[in-house]
Amino acid sequence: MSDAITQSNTGIPAVSAQGESWQMQQKRSGRLGVNAAFLQEIKDDNRQLKTDWDRLVPMLAHPETALNHWNEIVAALAELRDQLAIHFSLEEAYGYFDDAIDVAPHLSVEAESLKGQHTALFAQIRDLADQFAEADLKRDGQVEKLLRKFDAFQAEFQTHEESELKLILDSFGDDIGVGD
Repeated sequence: MSDAITQSNTGIPAVSAQGESWQMQQKRSGRLGVNAAFLQEIKDDNRQLKTDWDRLVPMLAHPETALNHWNEIVAALAELRDQLAIHFSLEEAYGYFDDAIDVAPHLSVEAESLKGQHTALFAQIRDLADQFAEADLKRDGQVEKLLRKFDAFQAEFQTHEESELKLILDSFGDDIGVGD
């Protein structure tokens, strides 16, 4: 990624966008604009996230499988944590939340709620990665407990992503006059 990564006040690394932002294009036109560089960054990010999830999930499908791949799981969780930091910062840096609100102000509460979830989701994956790395695998029930925590995180993250997609689609629908 060509953009500089810095630490934001939320604890999620922030990406400083170069060139004209999507938000600047939207404000100039009064419509929800799509910046090609933004789309490429998001596309690359989503591809990497899918690869990370696809690598990790099968290793966590069963406690015995997890035990046999524990070191790989610890490394994969660290990679997922880092990728989610990039993912959340891309979403915030390119301003699609703000753009959705500008185009469809009635979506502002939902947009702010979703944006606010980034810090909590990042804290969860950070803590989960640490817990897996520090786990005492000889303790009864430790592996199963961590697998349940991962499953809960995965479900929460998936719900979050689906809600973001719905927000974007709703704002695009408002922008082009769907339902008029």
